[in-house]
Parts: sequence; C-alpha cells; structure tokens
Amino acid sequence: MAVPLSHRRALYASAGAALAVLAAAVVPSAASAAAAGAAATAAAVPATLSGTPLGVNVAPWDYAYFAPASVAAMQPLLKAAGIRQLRYGGGTFADAYDWQTNTTIENCLPYNATASFTSKCASAVPLGFSQFSKQARAIGASSFVTVNYGSGTPTEAATWVKQAAKNPAKAVALWEVGNEGYGCWEVNNELAGAPEKFQGYLPGVHNANGENPTCPMVTQGIAAGMQTMATSYAVNAKRFLIAMKTASSAAAIGVPWAFGSTVGGASVAGATEWDSTVLKTDGKYLSFVDAHYYPFGYSGATGGSNPTDKQVLQSLFSIPSLYSGIRGALKVYAPQASIVIGETGVSNHPTMTACTPVGAVFAAGDILSWLAAGAKSVDWWDLNNYGDTSSRCLSPDQALFTSSAKPVAETPYYGYLLAALLAQPHAKLAAINTSDPADVLAYRSVLPNGKSVVALINTNTSAVKGLAFQAKLSGTLLTWRYSAGNQNAANSKVVTWKDSGASVARGIVLPAESITIYKTS
Repeated sequence: MAVPLSHRRALYASAGAALAVLAAAVVPSAASAAAAGAAATAAAVPATLSGTPLGVNVAPWDYAYFAPASVAAMQPLLKAAGIRQLRYGGGTFADAYDWQTNTTIENCLPYNATASFTSKCASAVPLGFSQFSKQARAIGASSFVTVNYGSGTPTEAATWVKQAAKNPAKAVALWEVGNEGYGCWEVNNELAGAPEKFQGYLPGVHNANGENPTCPMVTQGIAAGMQTMATSYAVNAKRFLIAMKTASSAAAIGVPWAFGSTVGGASVAGATEWDSTVLKTDGKYLSFVDAHYYPFGYSGATGGSNPTDKQVLQSLFSIPSLYSGIRGALKVYAPQASIVIGETGVSNHPTMTACTPVGAVFAAGDILSWLAAGAKSVDWWDLNNYGDTSSRCLSPDQALFTSSAKPVAETPYYGYLLAALLAQPHAKLAAINTSDPADVLAYRSVLPNGKSVVALINTNTSAVKGLAFQAKLSGTLLTWRYSAGNQNAANSKVVTWKDSGASVARGIVLPAESITIYKTS
C-alpha cells in the first residue's frame, strides 16, 4: 500500500520578519535567424490550452502568503511566471480544515477525527479563504479549492460553493471533493458510516513496516480493502457532488485520480479498483479528475541509493502515456471530464532538486509535457513548504520559494518562468519531433497573437546535444537559456545571447541539462 506522504502535512513556520524575494529577471535578446531550423513537424495534434494552464498550491497554513511584506514581494514574481491558478487546501490539511471557522483539527488527530472545529484541540490557521481569494485576484489568478470530505459534510461544502458563487471576489473555478481519499494518511470519517461501516480506522498512524495497521488495505488485503475505500468514497462523494451542484449549477467539480505502481511517488496499491469504482458511480457528475504526479518517493540528494539527476529527467518521457491511460479510463464513464494535475514535483518528499539545476529543468519539462498531452492545468507543490528556511536554498524542499525572512526563488520557479513563455492561456501547444528523441524533449506553442515559441530540453546531464530539425522558424528570434553549467551555489541564472541566422540554420547545440527557448519576435 502507499505510505503516508510527508509533504502532505507541512510544519507551521513562525510568522516573523518581513520577507523579500530575490530572483533574476528574464530579459530576451534578439537573434537574426531568417532560415533558422528551430521548429519541427508536430508529433501530435496541438492541445489548446485552458485560460489557467499554470498553477501552484497555496495552503491555509502558509505564513509567507499571509504576511503582507512577503506577499508583496512574491506577487509580481508569480505573475511573471504565468501563475494563473492557486490551489487552496494544503494536501491532507484540506480534510481536517473548516473554512467557516478557519480552524483545523489536525492537533486532535489521530484519535479524535470527529472533533468539533471549535473544540479545545482545534487551532486557527493564518491564511483564511477571504485573504487567499483577494491575493489570487490581485495577480489575475483563479481559485481551485479542495473541500473537506474527510471530516466535513456535504452541507458545509455546498455552503462554501454558494457563498463563492454569489461573491465574484471569492469566485472559485474548480472544486474538488477531498484531497487523496484513496490513502490512509487522510481523515476519512465517512468510512465508519454507510455503506461500508468500516470501524477502527485512524488517519496517518504507522507500524514498524510503515503501514497504517487500521487501514482497510492492511486488514482486508489490497484489493478488498481498496474496494472498501472506493465504495465508501464513491457513495458519499456523490452526496457532496449533488449538494455542491445544487448550490451552483455552474460549479466545476472533480474527484481524486489514483496512479498505479508506474508512478513511484504517487503509487496507490489498488489504484484500478479506486478509479473504476469512483468513475462508475460518480462519472456523470464530474467536470475533471485530479491526478497528483510525483515520479519518485525519495528524500534528500540525488545519486547513491536515490535516483540520479538523469533518471529524474528521464521520468518525464512517461507523461504522454500516463495521460493517455487516464483519458482512456475516462472514456467510458466520464468522457466530458478534463484532467488536472493538482500536485506535482520530483518527489513526494523534500529533495535537494529544489536547490539544484535539475529542479528547473524537471519543472519545465513536467509542465510542458502534461499540457501538451492535454491536461487542463498543472499545479506545483507548493508555494512555500518550510523545508528550507535559510536565505539561500541549502536544504531539501519542494517549493517555488524558500521560507526565510528574505525568501528566494528555488530552482523550480525558473522552470515555471521559462515554461510560461509557451504555456500561455489559449495557446496551441504540441510536443514535436527532433533528431534526438531519446534525450531531448521539444515543444512548439503558437500563441494567441500568432507568434511561435519553441522549447528544447536536454535531459542528458553529461552530454551536449547537437540538434537538427525538420522544419523552420523564420524571422528574428528571441532566445533564452537555462543550463546546469551556468549555475552557482548563490543563485540561478537565465541567460540570453545572439546567434547569426547562418549558425542557427546549421543546427543548435544544447548544453547538458538545459532549457533553450526560441520565440518569433
């Protein structure tokens, strides 16, 4: 079975001194390339992107996005990186959080999962829904909200939907019923009721083997246990879906999608039972499914017993087939449903990739691969995660920014910054063929204004790649590059340069572990 994921419960950080963000600006340069070869034959029909392709998770427990000075510093950087969707919930926190009282019962767990949100063990959190909504609107971002399925009620969720529908300042574009109901790290009070009446479950407890001994998949076996989990969720989530749709017929509502063993950091034993049961029962009510994509489940630095940087980047090549698998499953019971990637990162645990170039290269490839395949949106985990609390990125983390008195952009932010050049609202994005499909990820985006942008990602961490193309982009090209060889311990750099048309026409040389962007001017 899947073990509890440490990132789902981030620790609170002290709301201390005002925070400031330091990040390099990205300024393009012009390169004449009348006969440039930086385009290719599309390998697939381009995906027309939604109005909110790029997002990030922002939790109620996020002190940094609560403190005015740090908010003021991060907002323009979020806007510059094309962030147009903020997911509000906080992982497992969503199933222990009450939006009306702005309190959580996490301190009551695991033995008092039915505690009142006004009880002595409940505690207040910094970032309430009103402030979150105000800050999302300030950067032109929509809201994606996970309602409390685990310890909440359909009435509570419907009241939230009704209030948001009546107040444009608190509008919500996407709603989700619970966070990861397939996992025994979540509060799941509905298990004890009809139809399964499973007794004795405690959220997030562990035995010596890392298993939750009260979990159905442990006490009943994987297949039978997941059937218990899925049946309970499907029946009770339907009550939420109907109540929320009654509150607002326009509400777009989704449910969690479970990945199988091919996605290491998001692997769910019995995933097929979960997905098929939930879709069969609830499919006709769904606007989307939410998949959480973490290809790995390690902590710390790459190498040794952990995956290497190259293995981290090579995992990106599996994304198109993963998307196709979800799409195929939806075809029968929920063909109308879209696919969102509500959480993503290298690993479900903090790693040093947040501080090293591989974090940027992975983030860009992750985003573009899912969107080119057809995903509606991709939300990074997360904005601030309090793993790295120094003024420099020196410790394992998962976030876009450090959680220090002067937060700095961690390397995934630079991946977002460059991916945003292609992943603009309503652009047409496709993966494209190159002469090196084993190592190079390539994408072409046609923006709404007609301009073309090409991204070339060399996932080989040791070899420079010379690339030839099958078609051309003509005219003046603006160029950006992020390369592992350009970085140092103090900061990340996106550099610009000029190429003559003749040199680009002969082909492009991609540094090891790099992102190169060409855009028609």
